[in-house]
Amino acid sequence: MKFEDRSIIEAKYYGKKFSDLLEKFPELNGFLISTNPPKFDLGDPRILSLLNQYLYRDILQLEVSVPEGFLIPALGIRHVYSDIIDSITESEFPLIEIGTGASAILAMILAKKYNRKILTTEINETSFKSANKNVEANNLSEFITLLQSRGEIVENLLPTGNYSTLVCYPPIYDNNQTKLWKKRGWKGVESEMFGGITDGMDFTLKLLDEALNSEKVRIQNITVMLMNEEQIRQILVKFQNGLKSKIFQINAGTRKRFVLWIQNY
Repeated sequence: MKFEDRSIIEAKYYGKKFSDLLEKFPELNGFLISTNPPKFDLGDPRILSLLNQYLYRDILQLEVSVPEGFLIPALGIRHVYSDIIDSITESEFPLIEIGTGASAILAMILAKKYNRKILTTEINETSFKSANKNVEANNLSEFITLLQSRGEIVENLLPTGNYSTLVCYPPIYDNNQTKLWKKRGWKGVESEMFGGITDGMDFTLKLLDEALNSEKVRIQNITVMLMNEEQIRQILVKFQNGLKSKIFQINAGTRKRFVLWIQNY
């Protein structure tokens, strides 16, 4: 696989300044740890979830809720990812999302902002029920169809047919949970966070293998969100098949994420 090109996108342009958010939602002032400039304790997962709820409401007019302990994803990176998907998807075939999580946020952004029809999957039963509630609460059932996985990823789960683009923000941490316990601000359940025994890539590599090689499910564009360039190199080593691809680097403060786009046609 040849990586031909790279684009760099700043997530801050997809968000909102805290000062503007506070002006519209003054009730958030009660959670400030300083006022000039306004700051929140982003190491507190409850505060982080609350801010993202308000950001989704304000910027995308989406209401998002999840059960206690589950992940409300940060808006900026997902908003950029959705914009990337819209920019590369020209076909009228539906999208696929693998692993929508308890929020169903990527599917909802694609449906709400870009009028995309999307078939999305989830393995965790609690997350599946929560995702359904979010889709229904935002009146997006016409655009989003949810399937519950019993361990399947692509094969034996997705209906036979043609699809335009696969979307996935896979679990990207290895199964050593003690590493995450040391991080401030994180929360989430196993299916949202842990993707393999040693490096978090087991799930992602299996997903790509099935998506690229399925005889029944034909996907024109395959995308995954990755944490670092080492994960990109692992994919390069495994899939030496001459397919064209591109990397979108998303900068979100001090964090970087990478959307790998593989053209499967």
